[in-house]
Amino acid sequence: MLCAVRTRMAMLSLLVAVAATAGSPQTYRWVDADGVHYSDQPHPGAEQITLAQPQTYSSGDAAVRSAPTHSARESSDTAEFRYASCSVIQPAQDQVLIDVSSATVAVQVDPAKRSTDRVILTMDGTAIEPQNNGQMEFVIAPVDRGTHIVAATVRDAAGNTVCQSPALTFHVRQPTVKHVVTPH
Repeated sequence: MLCAVRTRMAMLSLLVAVAATAGSPQTYRWVDADGVHYSDQPHPGAEQITLAQPQTYSSGDAAVRSAPTHSARESSDTAEFRYASCSVIQPAQDQVLIDVSSATVAVQVDPAKRSTDRVILTMDGTAIEPQNNGQMEFVIAPVDRGTHIVAATVRDAAGNTVCQSPALTFHVRQPTVKHVVTPH
């Protein structure tokens, strides 16, 4: 227990010494029967040590406030446009289309799509390019029976993705032609 008290006293002495010598380049350290000591004054048997400058922070530091990061500066200079949302609105999630030869997939973006952006639809992993730049509806013909997954991607003039919709699943059911056996 006496050792723990000495350790705590030594740590307290260190903190006081560091605080007292923050502006002073010379610090002295020595050990005696009472523990470890630090001082800014020489002491018999003490060794001179160099403490690192304390790290400081001031919320009023003008240099910190006036030097924005590159990305913050870049976004304020270019006034970067962002879509709040983009989604496939037709067909509905898990909608079943029965006996159809084509499917219409409609995409909605908010705010309205910029004239320089284009919407690309992906169905079952295959990209479907728009026929015109303003297209927000895609007619897929023929559409095969089964389950299909669609998603929309909005790209800017440079080809960068600026919005991605969640994937949507829909199903196409086609009637089967049963082979009818006629009696002989």
